[in-house]
Amino acid sequence: MCLGIAGTAKNTGKTTTTAAIISELRARDIAFYLTSIGYDGENLDNITGLPKPKLRVEQGDVVATAERCLAVSTATFHVLAKTAISTPLGRVIIAKVVKPGLIVTAGPNKSSEVRELRALLRRLGPGVIIFDGALSRIAPMAETDGFVLATGAAKTPNIPQLARETELIWRMANLPLVPRAAEIAARRYAVVTLLAPDLSEVRRWNRPSLLTGQDIDQVWEAMSGDGSYLYIPGILNVTALKALAARCETQRRRLALTFADPIKLMVTGDLGEYAAVLAKIEAAGIFAGVLRRVPLLAITVNPFYPDYRYETKTYEPAYVDFNRLQVAVQRHVAAPVFNIVKQGAKGLVDIIQVHARPWENPAAVHFD
Repeated sequence: MCLGIAGTAKNTGKTTTTAAIISELRARDIAFYLTSIGYDGENLDNITGLPKPKLRVEQGDVVATAERCLAVSTATFHVLAKTAISTPLGRVIIAKVVKPGLIVTAGPNKSSEVRELRALLRRLGPGVIIFDGALSRIAPMAETDGFVLATGAAKTPNIPQLARETELIWRMANLPLVPRAAEIAARRYAVVTLLAPDLSEVRRWNRPSLLTGQDIDQVWEAMSGDGSYLYIPGILNVTALKALAARCETQRRRLALTFADPIKLMVTGDLGEYAAVLAKIEAAGIFAGVLRRVPLLAITVNPFYPDYRYETKTYEPAYVDFNRLQVAVQRHVAAPVFNIVKQGAKGLVDIIQVHARPWENPAAVHFD
């Protein structure tokens, strides 16, 4: 299984979540391969100056990180392979831990490179491939089989607002598959494509995304009748989505608005505005779905936030009420919500195992 871990902001507990997951996997004798999307692992938070936990690795663990990161990590390693994937901190190296210590991770930040590294790590054998990432660089998370979201009061100490923001991410992440998704996916369209109800091709546009009202006008004019599929491998931004909503108000049509994966909807800007317009067109009879699901498996919440003190011009640790935070978030999502510090990672890893492929966890029932 390939697992993503995304933090919504600094200090929301992503690193703590990752550390707890790998510790629990280790305790269960489940192999894992640790890497990241982009760079993570600094000693101090760049904004607040408060200590930030780093990931501890033990003898026998396998990591994939940039060359210069190996030098600054306190662990020592045996290099297994040097990849062709380059980062600002050097090529990505796959290495086994020889002496325990703290690791700084830096990995690929492009979807194609994440896909390449995932394939290389899978050759090492069954196990959980962990991509430690962030919501701000979530696009490559589309290459994972599902992700855990780490959020908390550091994103905003306003609990109702945080719960609503988390719900938006959950709703986007859990869009359903469109009918006949496997058939459409097998065609590997790289550009916007309109398909008839029988999946015969009506028209292609020489671009992967729809960004303007004019784009929507062209699509609408090419449609004939109900039941078409509009496949968008790139993004449908909010401007184009609003234009589609306006068209639906004057002329209702049944259409399967088909995205490559849910991550494409999370990189379009204001999620609240996007979700509101999406709900509007769905109410008008348009079905929004994906070819490949990247489900939000679970959420971890952290009550900590850095509180700025004007009198000293420094940040000090502060906390919201955890019970209120957990209950508020749980009421807004149909996904398990954990406080890793209090509850540990046992329940979280149980969920990960259930979603693992059968050859990685033979006892699990897996539904593709």
